[in-house]
Order: sequence, then C-alpha cells, then structure tokens
Amino acid sequence: MPNSNKISEYFRMSKEEAVLTFVLLAAIIFVWTYQPEGADHVPVENSGFGGPYHVEKVVDGDTIKIDLDGKTTTVRLIGIDTPESVHPNKDKNVPEGKLASDYTKYLIEDKYVYIEYGEEPYDRYDRVLAYVYVDDNMVNETLLEEGYAKVYTIKPNNKYEEYFKQLEYDAKSNNRGLWSTGVFDE
Repeated sequence: MPNSNKISEYFRMSKEEAVLTFVLLAAIIFVWTYQPEGADHVPVENSGFGGPYHVEKVVDGDTIKIDLDGKTTTVRLIGIDTPESVHPNKDKNVPEGKLASDYTKYLIEDKYVYIEYGEEPYDRYDRVLAYVYVDDNMVNETLLEEGYAKVYTIKPNNKYEEYFKQLEYDAKSNNRGLWSTGVFDE
C-alpha cells in the first residue's frame, strides 16, 4: 500500500496553483460547450431528437435522404403532405410538386439537420418519420406556413396537429404559396 503522506504531498498545491487550475478547468469547459450565436443547433436534451445529420438529397417536398451514422436513410416529414413530383405513376406528378420540392431544397439541401422522431418512428416503407429542423426552424412548419404543404396526420404522430392546422388555415386564407394554384383543392 502506498504511503499516504507521499500521496497527499503529491496532490498538495498552493493557493495560486489551485486558483490557476480552477480557471483553466473553467476555460476548458467554456470552450468545449460554447456555440456561437447562429450556429446550426436544436436543443437535443429531449431523447426524441437526433443529429446533426447531413442532408444528402431532397427526394421531393416531404421526403429527404440523410446520412444517419454512415448509412443513407430516407426521412418522411410527418404531419404534412406536398404535391407529387417523383411518383412512380407519372400521372400523379404535378408542376406544383416540383415547386414544393425546390422549396424544400432551398431550405435544407446540403445542410445539417436535426430530427425529432415521431411517436411511431417508421412507416410501412421503412422510412424514418420525423420533424426536421435546420437553423432552429422546423422545416415541416415552414412548408405549411409558406403554403407549400398541407396538413396530413396519421396517428400516433400527431404531436403538432392543431398547430399545423392553424398554419395551414393562415396560408390558405392568404393564398400563400401553392394555395393560390388550387392544387390542394383536389
């Protein structure tokens, strides 16, 4: 067993050394946790969040592909629906679908995003179901607010349903985005 006097002598430090050690540790913690204003981040304390993930591709207005831990993963934005632009049945694709897709590209293409997983995390096509965030803004919300999407809720993923309905109502009432085209009236 080591001599306890030698150990205590080793760890004994002057008042100045203790203050210097404290200041150094505080500086390390500050640098380690500091994020400058405007940094791309979303509070991830909630275990339902993940990221940041790089957006590899915008498939269409409500579907993207991200790099999820080295694997390309398809993510379906929950709570919304945009017109079709890449549907296998070409008759379902409409010009407004391309506009919605282009707007989603404008918002997040080649950026890093955080995702808030849905209550039910996968759909029948094995896509991750999520609310997608970039620059502290929810993309699902922005698409509704600007009129590029309409509300589309499948329970149990209905966390923001009432809020989304308000956004849709406002965009529709003001003929914002695609609401002026009549595409959502069909």
